[in-house]
Amino acid sequence: MRILSKVLLTILFFCIMVIASFAQEKKMEFAVTTGFARRAAIEQFGGTGKGFHIGANMYKRNAERFTSDAQLSLNFINLDKSLTNVLAINALYGVRYYFSKPENDTRFFLSVLIGPAFKNESGDDYIESILDFGYAGGLFVESKKFVFGASLDAPQNLIFKIGYTF
Repeated sequence: MRILSKVLLTILFFCIMVIASFAQEKKMEFAVTTGFARRAAIEQFGGTGKGFHIGANMYKRNAERFTSDAQLSLNFINLDKSLTNVLAINALYGVRYYFSKPENDTRFFLSVLIGPAFKNESGDDYIESILDFGYAGGLFVESKKFVFGASLDAPQNLIFKIGYTF
């Protein structure tokens, strides 16, 4: 488990660096986010938990209303009242809808993304790794170079994000 986690983290950070260089060449925005994650599941369906989020988004600069959005993220949750950990690595693609014009310093937007997700769940006596359906959707505020917001990400995580745009 530890070796797999280290390999996946290395791949995630390598991909973020590749996306950052691509974003600089193509006049795309590149945002790095981190945040607090809370498992939003009911006790009978996996329980609640706390953890963290690390992610990177790439999207078109100065879009009027709609723009494409790509996200690579890692969500880690430690379930309450259990020794179970859930690690999800998402490679998502979707759209952003801006509620305001590009000239505004502060812009509100809705983001809806889907794609594949690698999910690793480990507990007292088991390890389960699967390729699953990933999703993320949320409301955000973009002010100058900072991004704030909340989203619901796979698997059932409510995430409060803060980020910086390069």
